[in-house]
Amino acid sequence: MKKWIYRIALVAALSVFAYSAYQLYTIYQGSQQVSREQEELAGIVQEQEEGFAPDWEALRQKNPDIIGWVYVPGCDHVSFPIVQGADNEFYLDHTAMKENNIRGAIFLDAETASDFSQENNLIYGHSVDGGGMFTSLDRFEDQAFFDTHRDFYILTPQGNYRCPIVAFAKTEEGSSFYLKYDDRNAIAEHVAKIKAEALYTRDVETEGKTLVTLSTCDLDYGFDSINRLVLVGVMEPTSEPVVVE
Repeated sequence: MKKWIYRIALVAALSVFAYSAYQLYTIYQGSQQVSREQEELAGIVQEQEEGFAPDWEALRQKNPDIIGWVYVPGCDHVSFPIVQGADNEFYLDHTAMKENNIRGAIFLDAETASDFSQENNLIYGHSVDGGGMFTSLDRFEDQAFFDTHRDFYILTPQGNYRCPIVAFAKTEEGSSFYLKYDDRNAIAEHVAKIKAEALYTRDVETEGKTLVTLSTCDLDYGFDSINRLVLVGVMEPTSEPVVVE
């Protein structure tokens, strides 16, 4: 009897080990695939004397859904193409090159204008084990980091935008941060709402401007929760070089 119990326990232990090893391999493979894609796309987005310069035609040849690029200084190379699909499901588990991958892509809300002219432009990305994608946006939970990192950047075929940061929050899916508007005059009311709910805020001129909201999972609550981290900026056109750290 003792031998049978030992054998059953051994088989169970080996099964757990094998499953864990498979999961780690899957995570590693997914990470490597995204890294390879990112290196390929980064070769199209060249550092020039005038700064970060995407070749939009070449990027769209890789995927016509690429409509922009996001760069967040200080956040472990958060520098990714922004895609937009027909819905908000496809790019949850497909990369910017449309390959199957649980890490997904960084994508603009499907109901948002592709030229970022919406009053509140929502951009989504996963937080994942091992880092990558929007995972390191959690650095803004530290007030010292929030205080010293004041901008992020959105690059588009129409022009580049410096985005002074208005607020960072730990919130939930469907909160005020995710509201969409068709009235530019509603921005002041929206900003008042999100500042009341935010963890940290900053006084930035918002009148007559549009907002961009970066959203990701809050891993403090696990992958399947409705808890989110959001970083909100104001889109200000810039002709200054965008220099990647």
